[in-house]
Amino acid sequence: MNMPAKNCIFSAALAFLALMPMSLSAQSTEAANWPSRPITLVIPYPPGGTSDVVGRQLGQRLREELGQNFVIENKVGAATAIGATAVARAPKDGYTLLLSAGTTFTVIPHLNDKLQYRLEDFEPISTVCTVPFAFVVKKDFPAKTMAEFIAYGKANPNKINNATNGQGSMVHLLGELISSGLDIKMTQVHYKGAAPATMDMLAGIVDSNVEALTSAVPNVSTGRYRALAVLSADRQPLMPTVPTFKELGFPSVVGETWYGVFAPVGTPKYVVDRLSVALRKITSSASFEEGMRKIGNESKTSTPAELREITLQQSKVWADMIKRLNIKSE
Repeated sequence: MNMPAKNCIFSAALAFLALMPMSLSAQSTEAANWPSRPITLVIPYPPGGTSDVVGRQLGQRLREELGQNFVIENKVGAATAIGATAVARAPKDGYTLLLSAGTTFTVIPHLNDKLQYRLEDFEPISTVCTVPFAFVVKKDFPAKTMAEFIAYGKANPNKINNATNGQGSMVHLLGELISSGLDIKMTQVHYKGAAPATMDMLAGIVDSNVEALTSAVPNVSTGRYRALAVLSADRQPLMPTVPTFKELGFPSVVGETWYGVFAPVGTPKYVVDRLSVALRKITSSASFEEGMRKIGNESKTSTPAELREITLQQSKVWADMIKRLNIKSE
């Protein structure tokens, strides 16, 4: 190699080395300044529901913790796929996040092979809360206990009309879980959402339903319908007299959903780390726990790795059930 060529290579190397401290300094400054503008928290559900309440409580507390506004954006449609896809394609700068139920990653991908997002498109950050469910029956249903309900179901196969929030929804899967776990045959009646299913429960048009405690507690406490069991592993403080399926002898009938925060994959590690610390501080606080308890949820804290593991485990569970029962989406 001649001298001019060597000199060019040497000069290029010196220039690269000179730029390295500047690059590291810029990254350090950016990390120290994040967040420097409002952050959008995408919720792939309509305003007014449980997810919206959770999101707004969370956004307020994140604002207090990080010193920056959180803008709630309800991006609805395609069973959460529209909102999830939008976040997956968003800039990887920490200014667009997703708050969604686990079903976005644990159920929907097994029912829709045309999704434009995957779990691998996201950085899991933290769980926020779990959503317990109760199994309720209309107020004049002949069975007063779970034992009586099972006896009625075995004597009247497919005559129990069980409402769901829609074919392929989490509530539908939990209804199938109950049916198979109790070894009875129920007819699943699919509605377009929780509200119409609840209205027909109140009217006595359907016999039973799996409901989030948010909806079930006020109607059970006023006697508008009755709760026979809860699907959580332990009894719920808002329904202390209602047994779990597990304690009634059905350990396989345990199910709940959860909400978690995700960022687009490739989001800087300093953003993920700072959000993780902030979310764990918020979700383990007594004030957030009380706020979730009031709407029937339970605050839940996790690391990014734990959220990823929970998601993968539950995805396998629901995938197996969907395949075994040949459940299709609408």
